[in-house]
Amino acid sequence: MQKSISKVASGWRLILSVLIVGSFISCEDSNTVGGGVIEPAEIVVDTLLLEDYQQDELDIYSGDLSNMPLGKYNDPLFGGFEFTGLMKPILLGVPDDSLNDSTSFKLLLKFNDRDSYGDTTQSINFNIYKVTERWRSSTVLSSDDVMFDESTSIGSFSYTDEDTVIVDLAESYFLEYADYVNNEDTNRDSLYNFEFFGLAIVPEDVSSKIVFPNMNESNFLTIKGEDSVSVGVFGHGFNLERENKPTFADRIYLNNYLESFYSLSFEDLAETIDNRNILKAEFYLYEDSIQTKNSLPTDHIRPDINFLYLRFQDTQQLRYSLQFTSPRFTSIKDNKDKSYKFDITDHINEFVFSDPGQREFFLNLSIDGGALNSTIFFDTTANVSLRPKIILTTGN
Repeated sequence: MQKSISKVASGWRLILSVLIVGSFISCEDSNTVGGGVIEPAEIVVDTLLLEDYQQDELDIYSGDLSNMPLGKYNDPLFGGFEFTGLMKPILLGVPDDSLNDSTSFKLLLKFNDRDSYGDTTQSINFNIYKVTERWRSSTVLSSDDVMFDESTSIGSFSYTDEDTVIVDLAESYFLEYADYVNNEDTNRDSLYNFEFFGLAIVPEDVSSKIVFPNMNESNFLTIKGEDSVSVGVFGHGFNLERENKPTFADRIYLNNYLESFYSLSFEDLAETIDNRNILKAEFYLYEDSIQTKNSLPTDHIRPDINFLYLRFQDTQQLRYSLQFTSPRFTSIKDNKDKSYKFDITDHINEFVFSDPGQREFFLNLSIDGGALNSTIFFDTTANVSLRPKIILTTGN
């Protein structure tokens, strides 16, 4: 979506005049009277409407985020999402007693810091399958179609709202893993990396919810008799399949998996400002909270959105920059009017009084540890009070 690019510096102007009147002071030793009048100081508030922004799209690195989305949900406003999780256990050191069929293998998932996305009244069912190709958590993308063997399930579970789920994994899968653990050859690590690919957690088709296990507290377990050994996660990630991606003709659509973000610049607006003393420059966006709220059926929820970011453009490593570099400006949602406000005073002053080295930004939602977020904002077609704008306060 390309928004038209034009210079706009229109709106309302509020002039506050402060008149300071000098006091006339009589001196005890003199008949003269001193004093004067200070010229009024003019404070001006301008509204500059932003029309220069362009929509962009990417997919994200899905590996090793704090939360791993799992499940399937058809959002009435934002379309269908289906998440398949990928996990691989670390390779344990060679044990004193070889692992064998007297040991069981389990997957432990912790759910303790994220709300689900979708129908809160429903359980969600998953099957677990053996992954059949190599993938790496450091490079896996949400769009990668990592293959797995659906012919044989190696585990299954249901989730409603539990804090912890422990899943029994098939003995055949554990014995395959145990072969690498028991191997005393010097190349055991290399063999494990290139031959054992972990597992896939796949939602059933009837699912209507997405959940977000805390991967910092999830792990595998080996259990033999009364002895339990925690097996850490070597890597994890996810694959996302989309249906009915939304298009909004009259809204700014943001999705924190980089399905939709925007490039923008304040340069054209800054050029309309004379060499005035800029006291404050604030960039505002207004969320269409009524439409997002009313689009959800009863008992359905979306994860909360609290942060919005502006980052300087780095097109050399764009995906990495949007996910992992620190933003130049951060905004926290004001729940009173559902607005996001960025204080860009320093940046606008650079245009007026110097020459900024970086002039263009990317606007995106926080990745937020892996929890899925989408929302919409009013654009240039909305009422003037709700359009993207800079509120500029200047003084003499």
